[in-house]
Amino acid sequence: MSDGLGKRLRMSRILNPSTGKGIIVAMDHGLFLGPISGVENISAAVERVVEGQPDALQVTAGVASAVEKFLKGKDAPAFVLRVDATNIWRSVPEPKEGYHVTVASVEDAVCLGADAIVSFFFVGYETDSQEAENLERLANLASECRVWQMPLIIEPLVIEKGAHAVRDPERIKLAVRIASELGADALKVDYTGDPKSFSEIVEAATAPVLVRGGPKMDTDEAMLQMVKEAMDAGAKGLVFGRNIWQHEKPAAILAALKAIVHENATVEEALKRLRSERRRR
Repeated sequence: MSDGLGKRLRMSRILNPSTGKGIIVAMDHGLFLGPISGVENISAAVERVVEGQPDALQVTAGVASAVEKFLKGKDAPAFVLRVDATNIWRSVPEPKEGYHVTVASVEDAVCLGADAIVSFFFVGYETDSQEAENLERLANLASECRVWQMPLIIEPLVIEKGAHAVRDPERIKLAVRIASELGADALKVDYTGDPKSFSEIVEAATAPVLVRGGPKMDTDEAMLQMVKEAMDAGAKGLVFGRNIWQHEKPAAILAALKAIVHENATVEEALKRLRSERRRR
């Protein structure tokens, strides 16, 4: 079955039809790291984030049920369901060989009212068989998504033991192209550090590229500069977590990010928006 009206309608709730771009706030970290700072009380964290009107929230099935009231109504954010889990970034208790498992199905996503699903694709496992299993799992997900008309967001990540994020452009390009070939409807990708290499990654993809936030950055200006460079290089939006919900004013930083993503603002204009929203809120 080819992509049809169902997928197009769902994607239009995530990527704004007026701009073709979107901001997803990832709030599924508890599945990997537990109740870390900023999401200890997930309902309160979601309430702070939703005040800033992101285009979508990325959460797990359990959190979706717990924050149902924030997902209801015409003005509510779209809902992206996390369908897999890993412990490779956890420090306590430290993983042995690490795991990567499926925790929800495409049918679960349909029943929960999700607008898309998101799943990892890891390149850099210690054994080829682990990568092969990941690839096969994703291929099956893509097939089910075509049947159910559910958009599939793939998160292609290069992994190395002891590293939280690997931003080598050539390895990221490989992971992005494999994920594209599987039939991703959007890709959640690490920024490589410079516009030239990132534009090559965008060019190698066959689906919209959304910038992955990763660890919290040191300053607002550095984060906004990174977003501006990525957008200028061809990104269609971003999927940020800690850089939003660990911010002192989540709604204010969202306003600044929206200025860049949806209005093509400069970093200076976005910082001005941030200062204004901080005073207002």
